[in-house]
Amino acid sequence: MFRKITSLTSFFSFITLIITSLVLYVVPQGRVAYWADWSMLGLSKEQWGDMHICLGVFFLIVSMLHIWLNWKLIIAYLKKKTGEAVFTSPAFFISLFLTLFVSIGALTGLPPMRQVLEFSRYFQEKGEAKYGVPPYGHAELSPLDIFCKRTGLDLEKAVNSLKKAGLELESTKETIKSIAANAGLTPKEVHDLILKDQPEHDSSMNKANMNSKQHSEQSGAGIGRMSIEQYCAKYNLNLNTALDILRENGVVVDKKTTIKEIAGALGLDSPRAVSSLLNP
Repeated sequence: MFRKITSLTSFFSFITLIITSLVLYVVPQGRVAYWADWSMLGLSKEQWGDMHICLGVFFLIVSMLHIWLNWKLIIAYLKKKTGEAVFTSPAFFISLFLTLFVSIGALTGLPPMRQVLEFSRYFQEKGEAKYGVPPYGHAELSPLDIFCKRTGLDLEKAVNSLKKAGLELESTKETIKSIAANAGLTPKEVHDLILKDQPEHDSSMNKANMNSKQHSEQSGAGIGRMSIEQYCAKYNLNLNTALDILRENGVVVDKKTTIKEIAGALGLDSPRAVSSLLNP
């Protein structure tokens, strides 16, 4: 009975873990998801992530219990016909090789792991195009007055815009996220309402949004895995000039070196710092 419960629990938790993995595979990047108040089946990105983590830990515990209950069977797979336990069987080496191949391939960009990761980034980019990019990271958590200050908007006009749209505003210290939640809107929609009565900011804000999006793309999570050659091709930079800039900063690399590796060689905190160096 106990063995049966363990096996079925392991199976159901594994299936649920696959579902949460697929959702997190296609979900927009965090800053975009929070800005657009993204959800699937009524659950936010954070809730899906929490469920995935808990299910992962639960599956690990149940799997360890399952291995313990079936240890004799597992050892039998590793035995020769004589009954002597050895780790030289073809099944053992093939299983080990496949596991290492996927693990190392994910880190080094080997196919088909590279294509799997690129496909995930494709969904993230589609999310940015559909939901928009916030003016800065976690902008939805900023109080209205700070938000306007950081984005160069007129606070008084912002308040008037929100009140004109029928939104109740208790204080300018209320966060964009709170204002949106009370009105049944997304932070992005609140931002759009704020911009309506600030015509003098239309052209400048459109330009700022374009620059912000370009900077976000250049400093996003995806560039770390790019080679310097791929990075220059994507952002229309001269490869030789980029290599010269790095050489002047004491780092000599070839065109296949990744941005993440360059950041490490320069002693920088993140790939976005390399982006700033190459785009002064």
